[in-house]
Amino acid sequence: MSTGLQNQPEPRKTPAGVWVIVGLGILFALGALGIGAFIAVKSLKEKGENAETPSPSASVKGSPAASAQEAAQPSPSASAEAVTSDAKEQNQMRKEVLTRIDVMKNLSQKEKDELYAQVERARSFSKIAVIPFDTAKVTPTNSQVGDLVKRLQETENKKLLDDPTVVLFFVGYADKQGDESKNQEISRTRAEAVEKALAKSTKINNITHSVGMGGQDLFDKANLVKNRLVEVWAVQP
Repeated sequence: MSTGLQNQPEPRKTPAGVWVIVGLGILFALGALGIGAFIAVKSLKEKGENAETPSPSASVKGSPAASAQEAAQPSPSASAEAVTSDAKEQNQMRKEVLTRIDVMKNLSQKEKDELYAQVERARSFSKIAVIPFDTAKVTPTNSQVGDLVKRLQETENKKLLDDPTVVLFFVGYADKQGDESKNQEISRTRAEAVEKALAKSTKINNITHSVGMGGQDLFDKANLVKNRLVEVWAVQP
């Protein structure tokens, strides 16, 4: 794979990573925001209770709206960046998840508290990869998709995904420039594009869901380019 290992932003509250995403799906669904993750997560919980250099082409320009929302910035590395996690990193990963809950829009404090509790109960969180996007781009390159497929086929991740209760979440972000409703659409489109591209490239038996986080400066408040990405998380309820 053409990428290096990378940890994400410094957290704010507590330990390791993807259940927040499961929580994301749950609360988005509860809030009638159209995220289907709630159904998947709920069914998975019931089961448990009962028993980033790129290939030139594949990046497609976004819609005019996307171009208008994201002003030109230096291009990020177009390769999908692999991320590793081990026992020692669990606290950090959980903190990252909690940080993402904090920046979720349209959630009451009560809803966030419910997510915090779910994060604490989750068995494991694994951030598998980070895929950066160029200005106004909303689809991953062939190289990025290839890197992600290879990452999923690595022994550690393959063993994780052999568990049918594990859910893959694709969490998209845009920078904070422009209209927030457009940024929300861009972030969601990016997440869905990675999810669909992966489904076409390899067979995955796990349930997958996409979540758009809208415009953020979560990863870098000064360098906007670092906030245009999709994270791939594996969550074990």
